[in-house]
Amino acid sequence: MQIDRDGSPLKVSALVYAGFFKWLENRSEGVPGYVTVDPVSMSAEYVRLEEGMIYVPSAYFLQDADRYIRIHYPTALLGSAHFEIDEEGNPYYISTVYKRTIGLFGGQTVAGAILLDPVTGELTRYGVDEVPGWVDLVYSGDLLCTQYNWYGTLSGGFLNSVFTMKGCKQITTYDVAEDDTSDAVPACDYGYVAQGGDIWIYTGVTSVNSDSSNVGFLLANERTGEARFYSIAGADEQSAMDAAEGEVQEKGYQASFPSLINVEGSPTYIMVLKDSSGLVKLYAAVNVEQYNLVTTASTQEECIRKYKSLLGLEDTADEDENAEVLETDIILAAVRYITVDGNTWIYLVAEDGSVYRALAAENEAMLILEAGDSVHLEFYSDGEIVSCEMTP
Repeated sequence: MQIDRDGSPLKVSALVYAGFFKWLENRSEGVPGYVTVDPVSMSAEYVRLEEGMIYVPSAYFLQDADRYIRIHYPTALLGSAHFEIDEEGNPYYISTVYKRTIGLFGGQTVAGAILLDPVTGELTRYGVDEVPGWVDLVYSGDLLCTQYNWYGTLSGGFLNSVFTMKGCKQITTYDVAEDDTSDAVPACDYGYVAQGGDIWIYTGVTSVNSDSSNVGFLLANERTGEARFYSIAGADEQSAMDAAEGEVQEKGYQASFPSLINVEGSPTYIMVLKDSSGLVKLYAAVNVEQYNLVTTASTQEECIRKYKSLLGLEDTADEDENAEVLETDIILAAVRYITVDGNTWIYLVAEDGSVYRALAAENEAMLILEAGDSVHLEFYSDGEIVSCEMTP
């Protein structure tokens, strides 16, 4: 689950039983802990609990979290329980309570949530306005997208949504795989933004004609259901992802769902490119209005720097202290190679103790450097090398 922790995004996941016999053997002790992952630094941490979680979805019979909640609330319209942690790191399973607003089966919306303490089995039901602030997911992203589609297509009337379709809008969708034999239909696609202590989903809004362009963007709060629409025309997310992948098509990297950022007044998609193992290899920036304007780099800072240069914003970039290019002549005391997040970096250690670095894949000529060589460097103030030349 994607949650907000102290103003920063965090992913959390409880451990699960590997099967029935694993549960049978450990049902009295419960699941011992959970894992947190920082999606920015890509670091993970295992958190071991003082007491194990007894009531979890991977358990069986009366210890199954969904079944346990259903037994205590037999008439409620419930969603599947998902895992979150509170501000002190205590685990909870949360099940959204729904209600119908049109007859018995139409107009689904949220009526509240039920919180389960998986250690003690304590259950607490809250109304939609009473849910604790640390809870991040009450309205699912799929429900928020569905509700916006109702608004976007039906606000001009039902007949308009069928015939003229004037002003009809919907969130961007992606098609199911060609080899998918299920009855699946095009599904909504969205990313996440941590803002104001809550998690908001982010997705583009397009016309019902699905012409690979957006008319705006939607931000919707997964805890309160609040939605905000921003009118910005440009390429849709899938087109931007294709443009980023095309920039390094020989490597076969896959783009993540992008986020929308403001670069000196220019709406821009920012995303990561991953290899087949899911490791982040590059960052990519794509202009929303002209998605043929694409830059990639090994770090987010360098990607934005190159993107500003592509847009002709060098003067603005030079105002950034880290963008200032410095020069020096050094004698190498050591050359080191360090792998960070799957990328090999070359570290040059000068005789005076100063350290400089460069990505090996983009500076292959530096691989021949050895201790004792004299080099002339151009570098940023953070130590990242712009160019390196050997000197007599």
